[in-house]
Amino acid sequence: MGSRFSKEIRRLDKSAFNFTVGLRAAVFVIAPIIVGFEIHQPVLLFASLGTIFLTFTERFIPTIPLRMLLIVCCTEAAAFGVGTLTATTGHLLSPILLGIGVFVALFAWSNTKWAAVGMLTAIVFAVGVGLPGYSIQSAGLRTFFSLIGTLWALLGIAIHRFVISHRIQLSGPGSATAGEKQSMPRLVSLRSTLLIGIASALGYSIGLVLGLPRDFWIVITIILAVRPNSNLTITIASMMIMGTIAGSLIAAVITLETNNLYLLLVMLFSFAAVLFAVIGVNIILIQIFLVPFIIILLSIYYPGQWYISLFRSIDVAIGGAIAVAMVYLKGLKLS
Repeated sequence: MGSRFSKEIRRLDKSAFNFTVGLRAAVFVIAPIIVGFEIHQPVLLFASLGTIFLTFTERFIPTIPLRMLLIVCCTEAAAFGVGTLTATTGHLLSPILLGIGVFVALFAWSNTKWAAVGMLTAIVFAVGVGLPGYSIQSAGLRTFFSLIGTLWALLGIAIHRFVISHRIQLSGPGSATAGEKQSMPRLVSLRSTLLIGIASALGYSIGLVLGLPRDFWIVITIILAVRPNSNLTITIASMMIMGTIAGSLIAAVITLETNNLYLLLVMLFSFAAVLFAVIGVNIILIQIFLVPFIIILLSIYYPGQWYISLFRSIDVAIGGAIAVAMVYLKGLKLS
């Protein structure tokens, strides 16, 4: 176990690195934010989030065709809005509904060629549940603007593929296997997705009880960390925790040292470019760039909340622990 873990930490899939895609993603992610500040419409943050959602989907499943991505635009925007509505039901009911929503998103795609779409849709749903400022009116706004964001990202992807069509190789990060090899027997997928749904409800409940800000990161960690066996789950969870701690320290230093909007936007662009370029290279590396990107983005809209970066590490640690515990207790076998 020790040697395997050490080997996984050091493993770098250099073929997954794509800085051109990273730059394109950064441009399209940052654009709604800049426009939002220029016209004094902070609600365009949700358009930027929609762009982030779809860009992650395309990076994890690089062979996914544009027509399928168009469907994903709608499902992810809807998941974000439904998640927001779920949060309005209160602390007693929302964890149960969150668990059901995660299960439905995962199970609906589990026996399809693009099974990883279910994982990413479940994550978008969890973000909708956990993002503060929820209300029935907000659910509509989030759905609308996140749909604009996903369509904006789709435009960027279409242009990028068209420009480099003569030399593009659709074998990038996580390769297509991330979406195609997760298909499994119906009964097995039912058990595994139900387990993740229960674990997600438990994790979210713990976050609510402890009063942790941005507790949806507990759920996201569970969705990403639960794997076919305990050893693999421990490896993934540990790598996520290690990368998160490193990224949180970087984010804390940045947000404590500066509150200049233009400097933060430059840093946000830089982290976004590298983040989307390294997806699939190494889990720790992804977290190191993802955390500062998220914290800087939040700091732009919610200044003075540098401490969120520290709670991010706690959320991921809790989510990782729950993922490992659930796999051990249920003896999950996906293959």
